[in-house]
Amino acid sequence: MNIFFLTETESGCYRWRGAIPAKYLRRRGHMVQILSDNFQAYEAPDVLVIFRAHYPTANRIVEWCKQRSIRVVFDTDDALDRVPRENVHYRELQGRLDLYHFLLEHADVVTTTTPVLAADLRQRNPNVVVLPNSADPEEWTVRPRREDLRIGWTGSATHFHDLAVALPAIRELQKRHPFTFVLQGLCDRPNLEEFYAELVSTHGKPFMNSPLGKSIKRFLAELAGIRYEFHPMVRFDNHPEKVCELALDIGIAPVVEDPFNRNKSCIKYYEYALSGAITVASRVLPYSAEVPITAKNSRQSWKETLESLLDADRDRLCREQRDWVLTYRSMQRNVELWEQVYRGELTSSMAAA
Repeated sequence: MNIFFLTETESGCYRWRGAIPAKYLRRRGHMVQILSDNFQAYEAPDVLVIFRAHYPTANRIVEWCKQRSIRVVFDTDDALDRVPRENVHYRELQGRLDLYHFLLEHADVVTTTTPVLAADLRQRNPNVVVLPNSADPEEWTVRPRREDLRIGWTGSATHFHDLAVALPAIRELQKRHPFTFVLQGLCDRPNLEEFYAELVSTHGKPFMNSPLGKSIKRFLAELAGIRYEFHPMVRFDNHPEKVCELALDIGIAPVVEDPFNRNKSCIKYYEYALSGAITVASRVLPYSAEVPITAKNSRQSWKETLESLLDADRDRLCREQRDWVLTYRSMQRNVELWEQVYRGELTSSMAAA
């Protein structure tokens, strides 16, 4: 097949939904071109895959494809019309919703990450197929464990509200047990206080009073009193190496229970497992569907769950979680699903069956 990907190319979403599938589709003999700029420079493909809602003229491209009987696939890994106001991308996404809904309704098939999100998207297009986020095992090398116990979190600036859920438990646990709490990502500044101060200096009171501003302020208040090691964000293509470098023993994945989060996938679980860490996640979707060790979103539950792992056989637990991810969320095993969808051999009704 001649497969064209129309996408931006500078994000973690691109890596999971575009770059990793492209690598393994090429290994199976398909031509995969990443279209990010000049659509007119290429010949007509067999299938065009449009990712998320980045291109203002994507509706015209869809019409162009329909006229030439080119199969159109729309891929989304988030419910973009359910993004909460606390999300750093909220305002930016509001202007894309009309295009997002157009692509959902006019694609020949919509691909997404989980059965929960697929059910939501079928309100606009009955032909939605789940292509689960699948990691590239070749990107991950487990590093030797360090002497100190390391509990940590890694992610983007969209998670201040979520991460604050687990911080009271981390603070209390540190009073009783020696461990290093590690934070990686969230911003590209050397520390979080500088990041927040720059936002306040640039945007003033409107930012401080915004849902995002209040979310970051609450996060910093919860972080106060916790001894932590901070690592700024890195380029998306350096992310696997950085997560492995952190050498976490336990990776946490707290999320607030809301309509946006329940439609997300368990990428943090896959990353932690492949880096050699045990995952502890919030007992809400998406994590409650896949992660075996979860905590209710309360200080007591998070504290007890984390504390129970301090004397557990962590090597065994880590091995079990890693084996599950390599069995069910490896692109080496799952690339055939992408191939079948792009050929038109796998539809929503077939996947359900």
